[in-house]
Amino acid sequence: MKHLFKVFLFILIGCQVWAQSRAPIKSISSDGFSLSKFWKWKEGDNAAWAAPSFNDSTWKDAPVLYKNISHFPELRKAQIGWFRKPIRLDSSLAKKTLFLNIEQMGASEIYLDGKLLHKIGVVSTNPAVEKTKVLAELLPITLPDTLQHVLAIRYSFTKSNFYFPGTGQELFKIKLHDINRWGGSFYRDNLEMSRALAFCIGVFFIFSLLHFLFYSTNRQQKVSLSLGFTLLFFGISFFADFLDDHITTISGHEINELITLITLYLGLLLINVSLYLYLDQPFKYFFYLQAGLMVLALTSTIFDITLPFELQTWPFFVLLFVDFIRVSILADRRRHPNAKVPVNTLIAMAVCIVVFFAVSILFGMLAYNIDSIQSTSEYFLVVLGILALIFVLSIPVGLSLSLVKEYTRTHRSLLKKITEIEELSARNLAQEQEKQHLLSTQNELLEKQVATRTSELKKSLQSLKATQAQLVQSEKLASLGELTAGIAHEIQNPLNFVNNFSEVSTELIDEMKEEIERGDTEEVKAIAGDLQQNLQKIVHHGKRASSIVKGMLEHSRMGTGERQLTDINALCDEYLRLSYHGMRAKDKSFNADFELITEPDLPRISVVSQDVGRVLLNLINNAFYAVNVARASSPSFKPKVSVFTEKSDNQLIIKVKDNGGGMSDKVKAKIFQPFFTTKPTGQGTGLGLSLAYDIITKGHGGKIDVESAEGNGTTFTIRLPIATAPVAVS
Repeated sequence: MKHLFKVFLFILIGCQVWAQSRAPIKSISSDGFSLSKFWKWKEGDNAAWAAPSFNDSTWKDAPVLYKNISHFPELRKAQIGWFRKPIRLDSSLAKKTLFLNIEQMGASEIYLDGKLLHKIGVVSTNPAVEKTKVLAELLPITLPDTLQHVLAIRYSFTKSNFYFPGTGQELFKIKLHDINRWGGSFYRDNLEMSRALAFCIGVFFIFSLLHFLFYSTNRQQKVSLSLGFTLLFFGISFFADFLDDHITTISGHEINELITLITLYLGLLLINVSLYLYLDQPFKYFFYLQAGLMVLALTSTIFDITLPFELQTWPFFVLLFVDFIRVSILADRRRHPNAKVPVNTLIAMAVCIVVFFAVSILFGMLAYNIDSIQSTSEYFLVVLGILALIFVLSIPVGLSLSLVKEYTRTHRSLLKKITEIEELSARNLAQEQEKQHLLSTQNELLEKQVATRTSELKKSLQSLKATQAQLVQSEKLASLGELTAGIAHEIQNPLNFVNNFSEVSTELIDEMKEEIERGDTEEVKAIAGDLQQNLQKIVHHGKRASSIVKGMLEHSRMGTGERQLTDINALCDEYLRLSYHGMRAKDKSFNADFELITEPDLPRISVVSQDVGRVLLNLINNAFYAVNVARASSPSFKPKVSVFTEKSDNQLIIKVKDNGGGMSDKVKAKIFQPFFTTKPTGQGTGLGLSLAYDIITKGHGGKIDVESAEGNGTTFTIRLPIATAPVAVS
């Protein structure tokens, strides 16, 4: 805060420079007598310069010593120098033990009339030897008479010491005190100052912690985070100021002062950041102008940059205050619920300032014996410092209290809502219990209904299974009927020949009897020859019918459901002929070309021949049906069905191919589904291909595929594994 009042102090203190001379010091006020003016100095080092007889008329004048080292460039370059000042005391102070209160920037040795009185630190141009000391020292001094004496200071400040150009640490600040008048107040003032700083530090850190805790419970409340950092920076700034009384080295003191400055300015800027967030004000050019002025003020303070009318410092603080009011007015125009909080804070701050200022003027002047302009200026410095502290504290603390009030309202609202929720929960619990009772009743009823429905579903399922079994049996019987029709049609041909030749032979016997009666031996022999040929044909066709019957008998003996080594070529030949004759038996007009193309020397494979035969019969029947439909739509069409057998790797392949109308992809995707058929109603069950798929894939571990395109015929391909050992039928 000391940088904010430089101009004010300069005016007040400068007014008294003319009054100081080499006249004797007659009295010392309770605030002490300043010895920081009217010195002479010279860079370099010479022990003779401490002697009172040394002529220092050629030395440079130092009107005041309460400037930092950057105002003494020659001394800074030489790193060591001497200061001299004549001093006289009035008879009332001579021979009396007085005290020098010295604050300095570096290391020094105090001489009186050439004699070393005190060492403050270790003076040296060697950085390894030099020890700076910046803490205030109370050093006893006694002048034996009223004559003029010479106070000399040997001073060093090596370049290894860190400092910044705008440091507030003076080269020297020297006061002469009467310990009887000032000693108690010195320790009392220091104690009170420490207590005030400790109180402020505690307030800042406690409020900062509270805001961080608020933010941790509600991450949407960004203002809590901003206020937390605001108060944290203020706390760090005040804590760093508190540490000034415990840091001895100048480098440590300068770093600590930089921390104080930076955190103070950041805290001031964050006050308005918190206000913007609190009142939902968008960050625009006015705020960024403040930030720029803050950077300017901080930079100028650190690097000791001075502009006309102190423009580097005060515009930031003025704009900060103006923007505080501006944002509050804008929030009030928007009907923001918290718009009155900043205004009320400012009003409370103004009242506190007026009351404090009035009380300070009324009682402060009486409490202090202000017998010099210097004491008056220091008194006003204290007053202004406290007013600045009130300003700094009032705004963030006011916002903090407002947030606490909001949290309190929210907490009370939550408690009220919790009570309402508990009441609603009790009512809901009663309703839930009632609903639970109803649900249990409904559950019992539903369980009974489910049991009844389950029983009905079981019966329906059993009925469906029985129906499915009947349909499968019906499909098998249909296949058997088609097979029987084919067999009957195939046997009918040789039987017709037998009947026809038998009738002709009967007629020939009658003719032969007549010729015998006539005695025509030659004619009898001719008739006997014809009769012999007829009998041979009867025997031939009888044997053919017999072979068909024997084949059926063998087929029936093989139809035990067990796997047997089977000649697939013979099986295909048999069922191709049976299918064709079956179609002929059902439709006398049916006619089609068919062929069997087999690979010779196919190995016998272990299959259930009756099941594989049923598959072949179904596929070949479908092929004949497809070509018959195609012929009906085009009289010039030449129907043809082909059956192929071949061996590939460890598989035996059977292909049934027709040149009918084919099928679409949609039909092809469903062709093996149960109960799916493309035949008119009543002409197919839709189980034939489904059973064929199960027999080949599940019963024999093979594969069955279909290739077809509309208008390009259909080819079914069966792949059966050539197993060396029987495979169990699933």
